[in-house]
Amino acid sequence: MKSKKTIKIIISITATIFIACHLIFPNLNIDLITVILFCLILIPWVEPLFKSVELPGGVKLEFQDLEKIEKEAKEVGLIDEQQTNVATTKDYDFIEIANTNQALALVSLRIEIEKRLRGIAKKYNLEEQNLSISRIIKLLSDKNILTIQESNVLRDILYTLNQASHGVEYDGRTGDWIIEVGPELIESLNNKVVKRGHIFQTEDKKVKHWIDESFENYGGNTNLEYFEHISKHKEFWDKELENIYNSLLQKLNDTQKDKLEKNQQEWLLYTESYSKLFQSFDDLQVNVGRDGQILLAIHLMEKVKERVLELEDILNNLV
Repeated sequence: MKSKKTIKIIISITATIFIACHLIFPNLNIDLITVILFCLILIPWVEPLFKSVELPGGVKLEFQDLEKIEKEAKEVGLIDEQQTNVATTKDYDFIEIANTNQALALVSLRIEIEKRLRGIAKKYNLEEQNLSISRIIKLLSDKNILTIQESNVLRDILYTLNQASHGVEYDGRTGDWIIEVGPELIESLNNKVVKRGHIFQTEDKKVKHWIDESFENYGGNTNLEYFEHISKHKEFWDKELENIYNSLLQKLNDTQKDKLEKNQQEWLLYTESYSKLFQSFDDLQVNVGRDGQILLAIHLMEKVKERVLELEDILNNLV
């Protein structure tokens, strides 16, 4: 409170000086550039008093960066606007208190995000006890369980929530943001740790894999861009297969490990042979055309996806 009072005094004194200068030197011209430069000097001192400051010419400086991290989360797929209605129907503590205690709601949202990240690390048998959340995010990123973009945005989110939850004045927009955006972030992370079904599928386990959701979120226009999109997600499935396979190995006894390793080697040989089979027909690509080549690329990607879901089903149903 004392610092805010000091800032108000500084602003008042500055304004008084400008009024005095205007009265003493009425012919003194102050152009737009001078005003903008003065505002830039003043902004750091008045930051605690405002959520944002808009300068002449439309330049807007946001001090509470919630909207920025929301935009970034949507761009990397951490927020799926189609899942908004589903997410907001679930009960979260931060929703209950969002409009009455924004600081506590932000802390609660941060805790929920951290809890999901630790749950993802546990699923993949990554050493997560006593590790900082930053270290866990790095481990998940190194394993490609989180993309680099997702990891960067999550760091920004956690940093912003941590900063925003201390010593900040709030308005109604903050509470609304927590209610609207918070559940979407949590649901996105839930989808990386959820026990989905494949072999032992039931109605309540019909949950899309996060790689499927990412694949469906295609915004390109050309065949080349689509091929690149398929290739990118084929790599996602390859990495996910490696992660699930290694996680499963850690839960098996020696006999089971031998069987899994042998089975996995046989599967790898089969898929390699299967792919070479299609490549052996010189006129196949010409006959099926570009659309057929796209369908074949998706088909080969789906082969890896199917193996991932098979092993994940085993992993999820082990004690």
